[in-house]
Amino acid sequence: MLQKKDFSETYRSGSLYYIALAQTERGDDASALRSLDLYQEITKEEGASTAARNLMLILADRTGDAGLVVQQAAVLDEAGMLGMQGARAYYQALMTLGRPQEASLVFATYLREQLDDREYALLLLEAEAPLEKVKEALRELEPGQIVYLFASIASQQPSATWAEKLVPLAQEYEQVDLTPQERQVLYASLATLCKQADFRVLANKYQTLSQD
Repeated sequence: MLQKKDFSETYRSGSLYYIALAQTERGDDASALRSLDLYQEITKEEGASTAARNLMLILADRTGDAGLVVQQAAVLDEAGMLGMQGARAYYQALMTLGRPQEASLVFATYLREQLDDREYALLLLEAEAPLEKVKEALRELEPGQIVYLFASIASQQPSATWAEKLVPLAQEYEQVDLTPQERQVLYASLATLCKQADFRVLANKYQTLSQD
């Protein structure tokens, strides 16, 4: 592993950014973040570039570092350089950190007008937003759309606490008129969510139903 001293003596700051890009392309997000951390140390007087901050934000989001997402997004926001992808990550990170008022401001500023009803509901599900807000958003969608949203969030393996809340919500759609394919997707999603929530008996039940 290259040390900070080695980097600062051997590479210009710009080189570190391109090294991080190459590491990202190889799927080595952890190394890319370390390179960008060193880049920031070297450029601390003049500040990191917008491109470097955007890359750090994206990588922090991928690796689940909500604090770093907020740190980088706040700087980009102040500079008027926060894009849509960054705003989504910013919103979700603030919700994760228990800062809903700030998250609501980000949402109102950047996201609501840019999202259709389905994207809005998915964003709320991914951010583990208050359940009442999620339910309100789902009311604007067709049952089939909602079923596939549950499939999307289940595939992301949400936290056990969130899965516990989503299971009874998803169960409500067992009583709705669905196509055979949609019902199978719903059961498969419930099986995954129940497994995440450690509802083992229910997980087995829905796994069986999804295969019928």
